[in-house]
Amino acid sequence: MLSSALALAIMTTAGCVIVYSKLPRKVRRIIEKYSLMTDLVTLVAVYMLLGGTLTALMAGALCGLFVSALLHIANNPDDFLYLYDLKMFLKEKLAQLKEILNEQGKHYREQRNKLVDADFSEKVA
Repeated sequence: MLSSALALAIMTTAGCVIVYSKLPRKVRRIIEKYSLMTDLVTLVAVYMLLGGTLTALMAGALCGLFVSALLHIANNPDDFLYLYDLKMFLKEKLAQLKEILNEQGKHYREQRNKLVDADFSEKVA
């Protein structure tokens, strides 16, 4: 039950973050300025969306904590510079992983084409 609530809270918070990132900067400043009101509105919206089960209520509470923490980080970016460093580090590592996967995909496609060509030439002959 707790693991389901945690997974639900993480997915709901991720959805909130995605919507928040797509908002105009002016609206984001208002959200950051009135963080208590944002917490309350988010909490009520999550409780209404998730329903009245115990798992949903726990997920709503966890989601409220996550949103509060993220708003605190957004309001005090100088206190959390290490998070921005971590974000840049992860972006670099993901770019490296993408290059490796692209190379592996290219190698796979070349091998597959050789096998298909060899198989086709055997059938023709």
